[in-house]
Amino acid sequence: MNKIGIEPGGDYSNSFQRLRARLVDSRGVQYVDFVKTLSPNYSRLYLDISLGYAALIVTCVLVVALPANGLLPAWLAAGLGAVSIGFWINYLHLFIHEGTHLNFHRVPSRSDTLSNLLVGWMIGTSAQKHRIMHFRHHRALGTVEDSEMTYFFPLNLLFVVKGLLGIRVLEVLVSQRGSLKSAQGGKLVGLAGLAVHSVMIVATYVFGLPWLTLAWVVGLGAVFPLFGTLRPLLEHRDERADARINFAETNHGAYTRMFGTDIFSSLFGAAGFNRHLLHHWEPSISYTNLAEFEAYLLDTEAAAIIEMRRSSYFRTFVNLFHFR
Repeated sequence: MNKIGIEPGGDYSNSFQRLRARLVDSRGVQYVDFVKTLSPNYSRLYLDISLGYAALIVTCVLVVALPANGLLPAWLAAGLGAVSIGFWINYLHLFIHEGTHLNFHRVPSRSDTLSNLLVGWMIGTSAQKHRIMHFRHHRALGTVEDSEMTYFFPLNLLFVVKGLLGIRVLEVLVSQRGSLKSAQGGKLVGLAGLAVHSVMIVATYVFGLPWLTLAWVVGLGAVFPLFGTLRPLLEHRDERADARINFAETNHGAYTRMFGTDIFSSLFGAAGFNRHLLHHWEPSISYTNLAEFEAYLLDTEAAAIIEMRRSSYFRTFVNLFHFR
């Protein structure tokens, strides 16, 4: 037991192997046999990614059209647009996770290529590079070695400010710099992303759309980093965690939540992150199969564990947030 009183493996976030071998549903179907029936739905994946790009396009059109037609002040359209742009970039970037687990195509090399072309460029990282960091997260969840470590910090005003300024992102990148040096493809994808975003910023300004320029810069540079660092905290920080403890030096303990399937949860926790506990139990399963996977598990003894970890993003935020 660690300092905040959490039994390691209490929800099997990083020790599911101890449970999976004995799971069987009411029909007598063994867990291992059920998992073999699941395969990624590529059409669903590409449709969901298309939704994100369509939402970004609509946002950009509205930032320009609403003030032009006198429906909103330009500053307000830009502010709302920044939030929307940051939200949808955050939505799209979550699909790099499917690329990390080779779920864009049945051929691994093609999966990496498609993931980088469709998603990786936008956030400046390749599936190959993200894979190194993410697999470390699976191996070291709840320990000081975890690579996705924003949940080490208490959720307070300082966290929000650092999130908006991109400081939390930098802290994560610094913690990963040694393990990511050997990753392939990262520089090329990063340069492609820098080029596209630069063209977007320069072109909108040159063509007389400065409010859209501002919305893109703020959305990409402030709103997206906040959402991108807040989400893993909401997934993994225990409500009993003591804000005075430095979890970079003391193990936090593995803790993972299940969120809802309402519209907001499905978008903020896209690519299956709203069912994050299930992903930690069986990382190889595509998010397109998680609904089936959950239905099976709810018919086994694992149901009680799932229900124990159910929450909502809003309730979790309120329970975790402290002003100091």
